[in-house]
Amino acid sequence: MNTSFEPHGAQGPMGQRLSAHAADVPAPKPWLAERLIATIGKVPAAIGRFLDRLANGRGPLRYIVGFFSSVILGLVWLGLTAVYIGLGSGLPQLRAHFDVTTMEFFDAWPMIILMLLLILTLAVVTLRRIPLNIFKLGVWMVHVGIITLIIGCFFYFGMKREGMTRIFLHQTVKTFYDNTDRALYVQAMDPAGHNAHRMFPLKSLPIFDQRSPGRDNPLNIVIPPGQLATINPALRPVKLKVIGYYPYAVLRAMPTPRQAGVAPRRPAVLFNLSISGHSGGRWLVATSPANRVLDTHSPFGVEYLYHPSARRRRDITTAFHGTQALIVNIPAAHFRRVYVIHRNVPIVIKRAGYTITPLAPIDMPMLSKGYQGAQSQGYMLAITRKRKTGIFQFQRVALFRYPTRTPDFVFVHGQRKLVPGRVDHNIHIRYEDARHSQFWIVEGQTGKFTLVHRHHTGSVTVHAMTLGQPVPVVIGGIHLGFSILRLADARYRPYTIPATDRRPKIEDTMNRAVLQLSVADGKWKDRHVYAPFEQFGLAGDLPPTKVAVPGVGTLALSFSQMARPLPVALTLLSCREVFYHGGKNFPEDFISKVRMTNLKTGRSHVATIHLNHPQRAMGLSFFQARFGRQANGEPFTVLGVGNTHGFYAMLAGVMLIVSGIGYAFYVKPVLLNIKKRQFAAYAARKAGQMTA
Repeated sequence: MNTSFEPHGAQGPMGQRLSAHAADVPAPKPWLAERLIATIGKVPAAIGRFLDRLANGRGPLRYIVGFFSSVILGLVWLGLTAVYIGLGSGLPQLRAHFDVTTMEFFDAWPMIILMLLLILTLAVVTLRRIPLNIFKLGVWMVHVGIITLIIGCFFYFGMKREGMTRIFLHQTVKTFYDNTDRALYVQAMDPAGHNAHRMFPLKSLPIFDQRSPGRDNPLNIVIPPGQLATINPALRPVKLKVIGYYPYAVLRAMPTPRQAGVAPRRPAVLFNLSISGHSGGRWLVATSPANRVLDTHSPFGVEYLYHPSARRRRDITTAFHGTQALIVNIPAAHFRRVYVIHRNVPIVIKRAGYTITPLAPIDMPMLSKGYQGAQSQGYMLAITRKRKTGIFQFQRVALFRYPTRTPDFVFVHGQRKLVPGRVDHNIHIRYEDARHSQFWIVEGQTGKFTLVHRHHTGSVTVHAMTLGQPVPVVIGGIHLGFSILRLADARYRPYTIPATDRRPKIEDTMNRAVLQLSVADGKWKDRHVYAPFEQFGLAGDLPPTKVAVPGVGTLALSFSQMARPLPVALTLLSCREVFYHGGKNFPEDFISKVRMTNLKTGRSHVATIHLNHPQRAMGLSFFQARFGRQANGEPFTVLGVGNTHGFYAMLAGVMLIVSGIGYAFYVKPVLLNIKKRQFAAYAARKAGQMTA
């Protein structure tokens, strides 16, 4: 339709003359939004015309602009990007092959190049082929949204930091441990006698690739001697370097023959049990609480003791008439006596003012550092002590296997609370369990062995043991033979976890890594030691690997994540678990109340952090990750720490894409229909005037 109008007296398309009244029919006016968008569209239209001139001109820019003006090319980049993301997300083995984490995979150069090519193609196609007007606004929103989303991803993956920090009750932390970057922590005594330490980042350490001297692909990450000297000047000649890395391994005791005249560092014996012509052996390691005891699903218990104290020898050889007994020792009162346990029957010790009431036997898993995986029988005791200031009451769990780890409890406002380091050091109580036969293989100071057998009746028999010769034992009418086949010094070596036992996500197995280190100073033989991964450095749950350095002392090594400074100091004021109603073993929530202090301004505020309710401070988000207690009952909380740079750009991009799709499919058809009706009405009015 020709919408132009000619002046009065001119001829129309059919040759007739139009009246002045017909020429006054107004055409539909553009909407305000339409005019605004058209005004803004002048800028991209000018850029598009400039690109057109480049594409139609001469020189290399002609081919470049023409190449990136293809809609099909944009779809190719989009498809390749989707394939890259799909492979990286769905095939963790691919990330492991290239030895990169998820973040590193999506921040690698192939992804960056694909994103830049997609942005360039989208921009050129949009500017040259799609005018910015009210009807093309949806397409523009989608394309701009994609570009905004990609830019947000650049910031997110390029600047992302994630980690964990653990805070104990009423303590303050100013660092967190990075989830990706790892470090070696070295601790030694400084000249003032303090345990000084330093962190050494391990930037070039592999992630999934196993490296070791035994595979002829060792590492050679050297810790500069001058930096070790900052811990202790005496460490200047010491050479420390990383020579191996095992990504999926745990340390296991590998017995090696003992050297004559050299005291073993980790004494071990190969215990053998023979019955009816059949025999089976197992290594028992004296320095490992979990590996020195054989007491699971057996009609008897066996424990290997290396150079036990005189008190320990006396306790295990003490006989009594019963299946369970308490050996009570009060040194200040020169008191020691054995009591057979009768449940809920008080034991009164008038001489020292104590009353001990046995409550119930328990099986207690050990949680102390170095005792993980071990457990012990125990007995819960209620103890009352008369003092000049009144009566003091507490509870104690007397442990059978590990008596030095015996914990005490007190009641505060009706709540039982564990007391670190015991509440009463004046009374020592040993629990002896003879509900089934117990054996102790005792290696004395002279190197001689004895087998102590406490029968299920409480009586005790002591046998001399000779290497390789079985000691006949009768248990329940069955004749057995106990013997020691070999002596060894247990040295821990990495044991590779089979692929079938690894967790589905490859990143989750990174916390089972083991580091192999070489320590030497030229004066003594180079020593190889192993350090298992520990999430929280020297303050973690696993004890550090210790190396005796002549003339210096003990060097403690811990393989962990890199500690990074926080912009705020976090002080844990309280933390608690909230359990589901009726389900005391299933926590519903972990709630931590934390004081956050800005390290620049000194201002602080109290924040409550719990599941799905993080708190933000100084560009970081803090969210509740875990909750737990130490072996002494001290509670702690583990907070996740992370930044979200680029998050709002990605969110804006997604909103633009969704809004653009909605606009194109729902708003644009409505606007087109309105516009069509307006022009149809205009045409009808004009036709009516023409025939008038």
